[in-house]
Amino acid sequence: MISIRAFYILVFSFVLCTSTLAQQTDSSENGNLIVLNTTDSTAVSSTEAKVVLKDSLTPKKDSIVYLYIKDSVPYPPARRDWKRLGLTSSMYVGATVIAFGVLWVMPESVTNWDKEEMKEKGITWKWKENVKAGPVWDEDNWVLNWITHPYCGGIYYMTSRSAGFSVLESFGYSAIMSTFFWEYGIEAFAEIPSKQDLLITPIFGSMVGEAFFYAKKSILRNDKKVFNSRFWGITTLFFIDPFNTILDGLNYKEKVKTQMNIAPVGVNPFTKSPVWGVQFSASF
Repeated sequence: MISIRAFYILVFSFVLCTSTLAQQTDSSENGNLIVLNTTDSTAVSSTEAKVVLKDSLTPKKDSIVYLYIKDSVPYPPARRDWKRLGLTSSMYVGATVIAFGVLWVMPESVTNWDKEEMKEKGITWKWKENVKAGPVWDEDNWVLNWITHPYCGGIYYMTSRSAGFSVLESFGYSAIMSTFFWEYGIEAFAEIPSKQDLLITPIFGSMVGEAFFYAKKSILRNDKKVFNSRFWGITTLFFIDPFNTILDGLNYKEKVKTQMNIAPVGVNPFTKSPVWGVQFSASF
């Protein structure tokens, strides 16, 4: 019995030792495979990795995407544009000659101009007499006093406002133009300066002009369209700001050219991959 028990113990011990040895051999082989794989993955030296990373971050023409924004004309201008104001003011000379001619051919019942006296004694004499006699309360048609003059005051206002001047400065420009350029200037050749016009033109005209100003901003934001029509948009712009619209049509523009680039701007510290960003530039 003892010899049989010893035999079974010996066999059991042999099997246990064999299994343990097989497991150690298998785990040893797996460990070797892991080491081999690890060695493979770190085959590139740190110096070479830096070179590769640096090369990946070097901006190249092919790796930069250029996004151009269409040239734009800021409205209103960021600063006072005296040149624009001078040019548009000069346009009034030609426009005034035309306006004076239109008023001259209109009936005297509308303008209250004594054309026979003007022809007889001369325009210069008439201007001196009218300046000395004025201002007076006129009896012009209500359309001239309450529609035409506020509209003209709004045009004066817009001429200055669209050149980058403030509300107060544009009001002053409207007052100067309506008083000295028109009432005591051109119109005084035909009639005595009017008290109503001296007040209505700059005051109500500036109110109309500021409404024109916001309307123009809205139209320009909408790609110069009104009722989804570019024709009506440009027509409206000409109606509310004729001289600046003509000047812009002659390519008088302060262009602002902008550019956006997409290029590498850094390195992600965790993934070591390049970080792309947007670069913005503007030239005035």
